[in-house]
Amino acid sequence: MLLISSCHGPDESGGTQVDHTQIDDLIRSSDAGRRLAHRRPLTNDVYEVVVDMLMNHALGPGDRINIDSLARSLGVSPTPVREALARVESEGLIIKAPQRGYTVAPLITLDQLRELIELRLLIEPATAAAAAKRAAVQQANELRSFARTGGAGDNDAAANRLDMLYDAKFHDMIADFAGNRLIRETLARLRSHLHMYRLYHHAGQAAATKPEHLAIARAIRDRDPEAASAAMATHLRTALDRLNAVFAGDPRAADASSATTRQG
Repeated sequence: MLLISSCHGPDESGGTQVDHTQIDDLIRSSDAGRRLAHRRPLTNDVYEVVVDMLMNHALGPGDRINIDSLARSLGVSPTPVREALARVESEGLIIKAPQRGYTVAPLITLDQLRELIELRLLIEPATAAAAAKRAAVQQANELRSFARTGGAGDNDAAANRLDMLYDAKFHDMIADFAGNRLIRETLARLRSHLHMYRLYHHAGQAAATKPEHLAIARAIRDRDPEAASAAMATHLRTALDRLNAVFAGDPRAADASSATTRQG
C-alpha cells in the first residue's frame, strides 16, 4: 500500500493519478523488473518461427494456417500467434480472407522477381551514388563493418532468415545514408528480399553476395559515386544471374515457379 500511494497524486476528478515515471523507476530498480524488461516479447519469437517455416516451405503456398493448432504446436496461447500472423500478413507472406482465416501466399514467379530486380536497377545504383556523396565517415564505416557480418554459409531455415535480414538491412542502410526518404520507403515496400529468399531458400546465396556488398561499401567509404553506382549495378545483375542459374539447374525450383504462375 505504501508503494502504491507514494506513486499517486490527485487528478482533476479528485481521485488519484498514477505516476508512471516513478513506477517505471521502481520496476527497473528490482532484479525481477530488470529481467522482465530484457525478455523478448513472445510475439517476436512466434513471428520468427513462422517466418522460418515459410522460408523453408514447411508451410507451403496455399496452406491454411490454423491459429489454435499452431498455438498448441508452439506451446503458447493464441494471442501472440494472432499478433505474429498479423505482422507476417503485413509483409505479404500470408493472406487473410473472410471466413477462411490465414493462408500462405503464393510464391512470386521468376518473371516477377526479374521485374523487381529490373526496377531496383533503376533506383539503387543512383541511391548508392548518393550515399557515396552524403554518408558521414561514421556511417560509411558502419556500413563496411556490417557488410563483413554476412554469409555464414549455413543452409537451414534460421540461417536463411538471417541472410535475408542481412541483405535487407544492408540495402536499407544505403538508402538511409542517401538521404531520400521516399526511395527508402519504396524499396522497403517492394519486399524483394523476402520474396527472393523464399523463392530459392535452398540456394544459400548469402556467401556469394558478401564480396559484392563489400565492394559497394568500399566505394561509399571512398566517396566514389561512380564506383558505388557501378558496384551496385553489378551486384543486382549478378544476383539475377545467380537466380537464373539456380532455376536452370534445379527442376524443383522451376516447377514451383511454373505452378505459382498457373495458380495466379
